[in-house]
Amino acid sequence: MKIIRKIPLAAYAELCAAAMIAGSSVVAGKASALRLPLFVSQTACLAVALLLLIPLALRTHKGTWKVGIRDMLLLLAQAFFGMFLFRVFMLYGLRFASAAEGGMMTSLTPVAVVLLSYILLGEKMTARRGGGILCSLAGIAVIQVPPLLMSGAADGPASVTGMLLLSAAVAGEAALTVLRKMLSPRISSLLGVAYVTFFAFLMFLACSVIELLQSGFPKIGAVDAGIILYYGIFVTALAYVLWFRGVAKVPTGTAAVFTGCIPVSALWLSYTILGEPISLRHLAGTALVFAGILLVSGAPERRSEPRSTAA
Repeated sequence: MKIIRKIPLAAYAELCAAAMIAGSSVVAGKASALRLPLFVSQTACLAVALLLLIPLALRTHKGTWKVGIRDMLLLLAQAFFGMFLFRVFMLYGLRFASAAEGGMMTSLTPVAVVLLSYILLGEKMTARRGGGILCSLAGIAVIQVPPLLMSGAADGPASVTGMLLLSAAVAGEAALTVLRKMLSPRISSLLGVAYVTFFAFLMFLACSVIELLQSGFPKIGAVDAGIILYYGIFVTALAYVLWFRGVAKVPTGTAAVFTGCIPVSALWLSYTILGEPISLRHLAGTALVFAGILLVSGAPERRSEPRSTAA
């Protein structure tokens, strides 16, 4: 039987807010990549987030932290792909690309979510979704190919490196969304984020020890501390909790739509805060990307439900 699920507006608000904060993380990440050692700074950010998440989770769950082996492995995978690798690839990529270009590359997230949903969740690859993927890829090509063709030999490799790293970051972000849908509904958003953040903290901590041994402890000023606090409180704790809550309430295709808010936020903030220029090429590429998003997400959210045999 075909039914249409009624989705609370609160879920849409949570997804939109989380995606907008994620877009701001591209700008904050650009500043962080230029000023701070990657692994040490992210370890500090995750420590700040844990100082908020652990007391809240302890107060909310009161000893009910037990998680099955399957769910624990899924949480570990979310931490590795969606937080550790995503941040490593994104922050290294932003060393070779502008924040605006980084924001535009995040426009591929809906496409990556659809592809992973097809592979891991068995969702059908329809003609509409296929057209959306091609349209989004065309938008990224409009943004990325002209500067690569016009740049000199010295600049070309750096641009390609940045593009590849940011593409890998997008794959990690998409994995976070799809793996969240595979998690047991018994695990709350707050508990899930606490586990994911803790696992990612351990991963970054191990790498930061090596980084400190190689380069020594960095000098952290007021601006650096502000970036760490913002990344920890808003980008990690708040954004991930909101995103986990929203994703748990909506189909994967609907969640993919809201990742389109990420490049919009990143592009606008990179222009207003960092003073990076926005060209007609960026606007044309953005239009193609959002056309792809509309194609991917335009179908009504009708889902087949098995008949209940319960009395």
